[in-house]
Amino acid sequence: MARDGSLETSVIASREAEEAVGRFLDDCPTSFAQQTPGWSRVIQSVGGDEGFYVVCRRGNDLVGALPAYVYGGPLGRILTSAAQAGALGGVACAERVDPEPVYEALLGAFLAFARDRECALATVYGNPIWPDHELCERILEPDYVLENACQVLDLEQGVDGDGGFPLASANVRRNLNKAESSGLVIDEDASTASVDEWYDLHATRHREIGAVPLPRSLFTGALREMVPRGKARFFFVRLSESGEMIAGGFYVLHGSVIDALMPSFRSEHAGMAPNFLLAAHTLRWARAAGLRYYNWQASPPEGGVRRFKLQWGSADLPYSIHTRVTGDASAFHAATPERIQADYRWHYVLPFDAVGSAPGGEPRRSQRGPAWKSAEPESS
Repeated sequence: MARDGSLETSVIASREAEEAVGRFLDDCPTSFAQQTPGWSRVIQSVGGDEGFYVVCRRGNDLVGALPAYVYGGPLGRILTSAAQAGALGGVACAERVDPEPVYEALLGAFLAFARDRECALATVYGNPIWPDHELCERILEPDYVLENACQVLDLEQGVDGDGGFPLASANVRRNLNKAESSGLVIDEDASTASVDEWYDLHATRHREIGAVPLPRSLFTGALREMVPRGKARFFFVRLSESGEMIAGGFYVLHGSVIDALMPSFRSEHAGMAPNFLLAAHTLRWARAAGLRYYNWQASPPEGGVRRFKLQWGSADLPYSIHTRVTGDASAFHAATPERIQADYRWHYVLPFDAVGSAPGGEPRRSQRGPAWKSAEPESS
């Protein structure tokens, strides 16, 4: 246990922290579902990650928490504050306390834990809705910074009392009218059978766009660990006559935030606009549930996915991912983006455009577009 003035920090296994950390996060207005013990259980059920929390106390009171996942691969170990898909979750700090000493204590203990566990790299995510990237960068002194942005809709502005979308574009209204007259129905039954049916849809869609589907165990784990606790939901769109599922999505929720992690639809039914109906239903549901922020998650800066999110009235909210070298990272520096993608799938390691170069001096800054483009295979 480390002491910093009146603050004390310690690292505890996530299974031992569930009650205390869970209560703290429920009371912390700037926290996310991806920081909760339930999400940690889901991540660890997928396999490969050891889950911990770095916690900060003042006397008997918990005033800060930082998730910490240790993951080992052939190039070495990494420590990250968020693992797997929908990665959010850095420092959670209590209300009515000075955040700077809490951040200093947590981030210092996080780096010490990385060195104790012989991790070559330690990564902490910033907060896009309640920005803390300046504080994280100043205290953590990272070697690498990836600048990113989430698309977020403020539900108090974007969904009115009648379920309308005052900020939405004409294209949204046109496609929503089409979807609502196309014989589609919403299904909210999160059963094992429906999640399995949706997973097959999800995997098919990912393969169509050249992406690797997330592991099925991530969703079955969420169905088991988070849905019964009100921390996750599944929504599906079906053809009213046949009952065939043609769209669906997985959503996590906590405090005032709902995160849309994996909406997917069958491409052969794109003309019926099921993705618009799914988005509209979940936006209305979240507003009626008293949530404030609908986080669509990050998207490539160019392309139709981001445009789809912005046309509902969403805004780009920037945040940064901060990585510090804490051990021998030479194997990572000598690797290729393709090698890192294969060996550390669904884990952030380094900005892809920084792979192949060692740090030095000021932090190396990357942006999502160029970083991901550098990992794409060159066309012949």
